[in-house]
Amino acid sequence: MFPRYLIILALMILAGSATIFSQQPRQESKPVLYVIGTSHLDSQWNWTVQDTIREFVPNTFFENFKRFEKYPDYRFNYEGAIHYMWFKEYHPEAWPTLQKYVADGRWKLAGSWINAVDVNVPSPESLMRQALYGKRFFRQEFGKVSQDVYLPDCFGFGFALPSIATHSGLSQFSTQKLTWGSSYGIPFPIGRWKGVDGSTVVAALNPGDYVTKIRSDISVDPKWASERLTSVGDGRRVGFRYFGTGDIGGAPDEESIDWLEKSIRHSGGDVEVRNTSSDQLARDLTSVERAALPEYEGELTMKTHGVGCYTSQAAMKRFNRENELLADSAERASVAAELFAGRQYPSERLREAWIRVLWHQFHDDLTGTSIPQAYQFSWNDELVSANQFASVLTSSVSAVGELLDTRGAGLPLVVYNPLATARRDPVEATVEFKNTVPASIRVVDRATQRDVPLQVLERNGSLARILFLADMPAVGFKVFEVLPGASRIPAHSSLGVTASSLENARYRVELDANGDLASIFDKEARHELLKSPARLELRDDPSPDKPAWRILWDTVNSPPREFVRAPQVRVVERGPVRVAIEITRQAAGSTFVQRVLLTDGGDRVDVENFVDWKSPNTLLKASFPFTAANARATYDLGLGTIQRGNNTPDHYEVPGQKWADLTDAGGEFGSAILNDSKYGWDKPADNVLRLTLIHTAKARAYPYQSSNDLGHHHFTYSIAGHRRDWRTGRVPARAASLNQPLIAFQSEPHAGGPGPSISLLSITDPNNQVAVRALKKAEDSDEIVLRVQELYGRPARTPIKFALPIRSLREINAAEEPVGSFPISSGNLIVDLKPYQPRTFALRLQTPIDQLRRGDASAPIDLPYNLDGISTDARPSDGDLDGKGQTLAAELLPPGLTIDGVRFKFGSSAPGALNVLVPMGQTLALPQGSYNRVYVLAAAVGGDVTTTIGGQALTIREWQGPVGQWDSRLKEPRQLREVSVAPMTRGQSWTADAIDQDLVVQYDAGTGAVRGIDQIRRGFVKREEIAWVGTHRHGPNGNQPYIASYIFFYAIDLPAGVREIRLPDDNRIRIMAITAGREPFHLWPAAALYASDLPTR
Repeated sequence: MFPRYLIILALMILAGSATIFSQQPRQESKPVLYVIGTSHLDSQWNWTVQDTIREFVPNTFFENFKRFEKYPDYRFNYEGAIHYMWFKEYHPEAWPTLQKYVADGRWKLAGSWINAVDVNVPSPESLMRQALYGKRFFRQEFGKVSQDVYLPDCFGFGFALPSIATHSGLSQFSTQKLTWGSSYGIPFPIGRWKGVDGSTVVAALNPGDYVTKIRSDISVDPKWASERLTSVGDGRRVGFRYFGTGDIGGAPDEESIDWLEKSIRHSGGDVEVRNTSSDQLARDLTSVERAALPEYEGELTMKTHGVGCYTSQAAMKRFNRENELLADSAERASVAAELFAGRQYPSERLREAWIRVLWHQFHDDLTGTSIPQAYQFSWNDELVSANQFASVLTSSVSAVGELLDTRGAGLPLVVYNPLATARRDPVEATVEFKNTVPASIRVVDRATQRDVPLQVLERNGSLARILFLADMPAVGFKVFEVLPGASRIPAHSSLGVTASSLENARYRVELDANGDLASIFDKEARHELLKSPARLELRDDPSPDKPAWRILWDTVNSPPREFVRAPQVRVVERGPVRVAIEITRQAAGSTFVQRVLLTDGGDRVDVENFVDWKSPNTLLKASFPFTAANARATYDLGLGTIQRGNNTPDHYEVPGQKWADLTDAGGEFGSAILNDSKYGWDKPADNVLRLTLIHTAKARAYPYQSSNDLGHHHFTYSIAGHRRDWRTGRVPARAASLNQPLIAFQSEPHAGGPGPSISLLSITDPNNQVAVRALKKAEDSDEIVLRVQELYGRPARTPIKFALPIRSLREINAAEEPVGSFPISSGNLIVDLKPYQPRTFALRLQTPIDQLRRGDASAPIDLPYNLDGISTDARPSDGDLDGKGQTLAAELLPPGLTIDGVRFKFGSSAPGALNVLVPMGQTLALPQGSYNRVYVLAAAVGGDVTTTIGGQALTIREWQGPVGQWDSRLKEPRQLREVSVAPMTRGQSWTADAIDQDLVVQYDAGTGAVRGIDQIRRGFVKREEIAWVGTHRHGPNGNQPYIASYIFFYAIDLPAGVREIRLPDDNRIRIMAITAGREPFHLWPAAALYASDLPTR
């Protein structure tokens, strides 16, 4: 029985099958010690990604290859698919060697994620994408995956993690970080950890440090052989221990491996030592043995270490949140574009942008603990991905827009609602008129042919920034028309505003003499929400040893150092859609501008913040003293919720996602705080919630962290009152509306289809109990993937109806692995959900008979190339794109691209071939056909270049350097442009001098003063569409790691009858491809889709 079981299990593992547990326990008397050899590598921390790629990644792989040759029993575990991707990119010749070691079972794939990421700030959907894209890569490259979440070195673990893991097809979790100060201690060495939806994973919570050395026969050493063993029933015990090295990768030392092999071969030892994979424990345990394990239900967050990471590097948190939501919006629109308009779903482009975001969720990157030089890469990558998501979104809305009738006397706008709930919300748009803005404007809903409430926020020549209310269907697109003339809506509104008060149908808001919110009366709940003013608190923030990582108990438990005071107050908006008061104040050298906003029919009080932060040694919190009082508050986890009590020394600064709620103990009413980019919270009293906004600690160690976050910040938080509890108040839906507002696009008039509105799906869910978390194409089939989640912690049964009947349906998990068949109900999906449960489905819809098939409306033009700007790995010195011997990498550049439905082809990358066109005034003939646009893929060398092509002014962006940055302490982001090898300490960290020489600020460790704050450079973004990103470039001597190269996409409108196009005469421009196209419909965003507060350079 037992040998046969092992054979079957081994075959299952080799086949990559899911874990199946026997119903019978095994009879084994000797404990089994699972020993996990590992090497932890921080993708960025006291070094940059360039150092990681150049030094640490190859050292890890090649050193372990050597160990394999010398030690036949040695097995090695390695995490982070991104590290494998980098090794394949930069060392393709060694990739077959790695594949063989994986196939032979010597090299173990540990964890299934893109990176060993923080799990508190990323959304649950991001963590599921970690598994989706990580598993996909491992399966494609090695034919196998791991079944665990492997996070030796992250900063606390939320209640949702077991549920996320289970829904991603993962069955085990391990970490050693709880020894750094868990708020809940260490529940057990090995046990079952139950998540928020009741799912469980096998959890190894005390495996020892990942840099542990072996210096004895561990089969008899009591520190290994008897400590931390766990019973799994019938007298059998198991243990789970790490050994290895980190944080710079590498291989375990040879002495440890030598002792390990001796221990494995010691048949008379007290335990059987198995050097195996990080997920083997869960694979081996039977269902009976799993049931015998101790169980823990709840979160495993940290007491002090890591709690500052919920807030540090606020710009990264904002960029990450924006990308998560922008990706979701783009995917949903892309599904609609393919289904209704035949626009091919851009899987590869979306996947590339996602993976770039996901690897930066790494636990020293998104968390805000890396050196300043690392963040030039992080910010740039976030903005590159945002550019790509925004481009996909715009292209997809344009494709759907072709089906909408946008004809009329005015300017058409296409409004998009990415949420799976119908809603009435304000939408902001900057519209461009042919001449000056008319004296009066109205907006008409083309579906109803009725005027909608509108107000003009700003006029500037031919541009008008407007705000109007839109009734929108779920995952829907609708046409509105901007017309000259007075509104036909009666001049009646519930809105009112004075210099110290605002009011709508739901709330009456009053400010005090300090400019603080002093009163919010909720008319629906019939309760005052604030017991005393909601204020901005500035707190002393000493954290000498781990400044970015930690917020100390005394910091939150002591009285604030000061409050923001001395306001300048003015009414800035007064209209039928929205009223707003602006409050400007200074404190501790910083400037705070807050706009308190109420909309007509709005169910929340928004506070938009613009902070010019110049306050070192300061923690900024927003405090909300409510009239509702309760010993426990509810916090959003993204997947499920958790209740926590008031602050204690062991549990004070805590993580949360989009909202937290305080419902009065009597259950009659309550208040929620919503936010668009913040994650740190605390609760000092029964009636007080606080949201942490900025964390710039006073440092001793890591002195550069004393200037973290100095710069401009933009964020919004909202107060939302409710009757009874947060479920009755639909708080999750209100937070979703704040985070994913309606999006407007201006378009050209176009006949389109028969109607002005399209909706992709609808959910029969009047209580907003079920959310759609993902709506996308499957990665490796033509199916649509739908992920739903129960929100209220109660069972739900929900019908979901698509615009077209479902013709095939099956259930899958978040990694898009099969779960089972699922019935279709009259062409629809009816889903039952357990409390907080996520479920994922793969489906196909009936194809619409009248679907617009775009066909191929583009014709690539053969170009007279005159420069070799592309080189191969074998001959990196072939070609010269920029006059400095640097070139595009041929191994990264495909033969052609399809961007926004337009086909391009590139020149040959063969050695010596000409493949780039330097414009010298050439005239290019257009192909035969009725083409009305020319599309150009180009970049510039030596800086950005302003030029004219076809009578259209263009800014050709530089092929290298930053696409965008947040406010920077660096003199220049030089590592983005040039090969740079910084001096390092013996521990392979950048030296203090190497870090400081790049900075414009200086820190005085004695006083805590930071000098040079006014020299911090304002952030910026370049918004031209990026068509292609190269993750390295070539220099004469080979690859230049993680110096990005770009090709940008430009669209040029052609007058009717034009048969040729003349190029400029400018040797700074590099043209890679040109395509002629027929574009019946032109559409563009009417507001910035991302990083709206960053100036456009």
